[in-house]
Amino acid sequence: MTRCDRNSILCLCILSGIAVSLNAGELTPFLLPWDDAGDGVTNVSALLDKPAGKSGFIHIENGHFIDGAGRRFRILGVNMAFSGNFPTHEQSEKVAARMAKYGINGIRHHHMDTLRAPNGVWKEGTPEKQALDAENLDRFDYFIYQLKRHGIYSNINLKVGRKTVAADGLPQADKLPGYDKGVDHYFPRLIELQKNYARDLLTHRNPYTGTRYIEEPCIAMIEINNESGLASKWSGGDLDDLPAEYVVPLQLDWNRFLQKKYANTGAVQTAWRAAASGSGQEQLKEGANHWVFQQIEEGKGTRQIVPEGPDGAEALKLTTTAVGKESWHVQTFYPGLSLKGGGFYSFSAWMKSDRSRDVSVGVKMNHSPWEGLDEAKNIQVGSEWKKVELSFSPNRDEPDARLDIGDLGDELGILWVAQFSLIDGTPIGLPAGESLENASINVLPRSRFGERSAAAKRDWIEFLVQRETQYYQDMNQYLRGELGVKSIIAGTQLGFGAVASQLANDFIDHHAYWRHPVFPNKPWDAVDWYVRNDSILNEMSNPLEQLMQARVEGRAYTVSEYNHPAPNTYASECIPLTMAYAAFQDWDGVFFFAYSHNNNFSKKSMNSFFDIAGNTPKMLAMPAAANMFLRGDISPAKQRAVGAMSYREYLGNLTEHNGSTWYRPFSDAGIKSTAPYWMRTEMRFEENPQPVENPKVPPTTRIMTSDTDELTWDNSMKGKSFAAIRAEKTKGFVGFVSGRHFDLGHGVKLEIGETIQDWANILLTYMGEKNKERSWLLTATGYAENQGMKWKDGGKESVGNQWGEGPPMVEAIPLQLTFSRTDPPLKEAPLVSAKLFSLDERGVRKEVIPQAIQFSDEAVVVDLMRNQPSLWYELVFPSASVGDGGQY
Repeated sequence: MTRCDRNSILCLCILSGIAVSLNAGELTPFLLPWDDAGDGVTNVSALLDKPAGKSGFIHIENGHFIDGAGRRFRILGVNMAFSGNFPTHEQSEKVAARMAKYGINGIRHHHMDTLRAPNGVWKEGTPEKQALDAENLDRFDYFIYQLKRHGIYSNINLKVGRKTVAADGLPQADKLPGYDKGVDHYFPRLIELQKNYARDLLTHRNPYTGTRYIEEPCIAMIEINNESGLASKWSGGDLDDLPAEYVVPLQLDWNRFLQKKYANTGAVQTAWRAAASGSGQEQLKEGANHWVFQQIEEGKGTRQIVPEGPDGAEALKLTTTAVGKESWHVQTFYPGLSLKGGGFYSFSAWMKSDRSRDVSVGVKMNHSPWEGLDEAKNIQVGSEWKKVELSFSPNRDEPDARLDIGDLGDELGILWVAQFSLIDGTPIGLPAGESLENASINVLPRSRFGERSAAAKRDWIEFLVQRETQYYQDMNQYLRGELGVKSIIAGTQLGFGAVASQLANDFIDHHAYWRHPVFPNKPWDAVDWYVRNDSILNEMSNPLEQLMQARVEGRAYTVSEYNHPAPNTYASECIPLTMAYAAFQDWDGVFFFAYSHNNNFSKKSMNSFFDIAGNTPKMLAMPAAANMFLRGDISPAKQRAVGAMSYREYLGNLTEHNGSTWYRPFSDAGIKSTAPYWMRTEMRFEENPQPVENPKVPPTTRIMTSDTDELTWDNSMKGKSFAAIRAEKTKGFVGFVSGRHFDLGHGVKLEIGETIQDWANILLTYMGEKNKERSWLLTATGYAENQGMKWKDGGKESVGNQWGEGPPMVEAIPLQLTFSRTDPPLKEAPLVSAKLFSLDERGVRKEVIPQAIQFSDEAVVVDLMRNQPSLWYELVFPSASVGDGGQY
């Protein structure tokens, strides 16, 4: 019988109420109902204080969220996007109750402003986007009311995806960057529209709560501008080709900045004079044969030298015949260069491709650790010959450097390169004809930034950060000072906004993803995409690690978007790993992205990259995640490592990275990158920070155990890593088995049988005492996919638009748990004292499994090696004695 046939029979049996027994490698249909709020062992809504905000507003003390009663407050949240923010009244009641059941106590209301009704907040049928749609506003009001009733706080995002039109008073609005980002930080009309929207939404009175949003304590936070920054958008080249009317106010601000710093034009000329003078010599002297063609892992291709350049000139012909896991797994480079830090190098070449594609050109070390010396430039190449002209300014002296042409490994095709050149030149100071007195010093375009002197670059980056900071200060003053907002306020996310500008807001926020979808050709193409199918556990320098390195000392810290997108078959590791380390690092909130991108809640499966509402393995992990983070099962770190950096040093480093706010200060602070696995980590920014004596970080990356001994990230077996959770009230194993047995602490040991991927996600969390019984919730899942999901190209990285349908098919895991009688949770318990119940999709006891429990004088064994009737179970032990719940 094929697996598909077995799955069909299993589905029929479960729907018919017939008990089934699964074998290793089999999948079972298992969909958690969208409207389930029932009681039972899986319901953790008691962790939520109801109604939300009953004691007053969330505020910040000593770098942490505090509720109105003075207690520490954390958020385990999700995002709701587009029409997901506008459910019907009936849906609102059911969705809010279900979220509370799973321990979700925060919603980030995202992309409300992107579309017109019915999928957005703007009224349909008007030329401008300024009037709020009455029906959707009513739905939003009722949703907020229901969330509040169930103890769920809200995070209202103001500027996310609003794209203005000419009717909004913005000529050539179609020529602005996506969602008007970057320009919306300085252009007066765009800022005015943001303020108008904030006024209209936040001063609106919710008829169901009776309060305006500016005075509603269930609105925990307001976010000003999602994933936007002036410096980051400039650094990405988004502001280089703006219509003239959008450049004028930026240039005026730039000249005002310079006028405060310099007395006159002569002072600017003196300050910006180039410190280095170039030789004017060609650096690429060895010809086409000197280029090295590199193929890594699956990436394959060929290099030829052919007379096919312009006018029959010699050209490199680079053909990619097999794509790699990374775009750089096929590339070519010119080695043996000696480059000067702060110098100026002008690159030019003629290029064409057999079809439109993007390639990158950059300079980097020609030795480990292969770091870039300047930010690589992306170029679009078409089927006609095109002259490419770029400039580079290395951030340090490098006697063994190379010039790279990369990003050839992400799609098949041919690239021709001819007449290449790299000239050592002299940077530009203040161009002739530009004057401080008449405010005619031009803005610095990103495409020509490398040509400018080091001093000019530093001034420009400092200006961008100052102007960005001014924007957030202005918006904060408007929200809090003029409108009277009482909620705490975030600006944007690190990586998009500069650290310095985000310090103007109440707390720091961040975003990251493990294996975000890649779209090789057209952005967000529903068919042409892939998601690399591997586990985060096998990779150091991963996004979770980077989030842990980014916290700012003394500031509350949230991550308002994080996920391991589908259809990655290891993606359920996202929930327990994130919440375990968020608790260890003592963060204030995490919002997974997303719960749902629409309000079609009743037909959910694993049918999109991000939504978790119908993703069975991820939702099954939520009760344990809530216990780890909200109940506090995982202890905060005992020690901390602090990276200290002055603001001036930060701006200097940002300049070296050409204004890229993805620059990570932690890497320049002298702390090992693995520190977050051992202790709490954060960055200190001050005018003159004193040296910090930090605890020593062990040198090993093989087995990294938290200083609380509750978390271990084990890389001792290459490609077969795992994480173990060993807290008293929540235990878990996430990762690769490889025949190993695992100690989960406090006398609990775990053995796992054969699984489809040699991988499992197992969580055991204490759920409390009732009727003289102590209950534990056991979840055990592995591989998962939808019914009818069609994988492309025989791999597990893309299904195109063939996602299949629910209910999701999930692997049940064979396992054995051994509980020592001399340790919690069995210490002092009666001799024969355990029951195991399988649970149905609503978390209700389905049947007792007496054959799964084995007793001895030394231990109680839960044996699910031969029979796995569910994905989650309730394990019940009697109380230690009457009226005494023991340690639990």
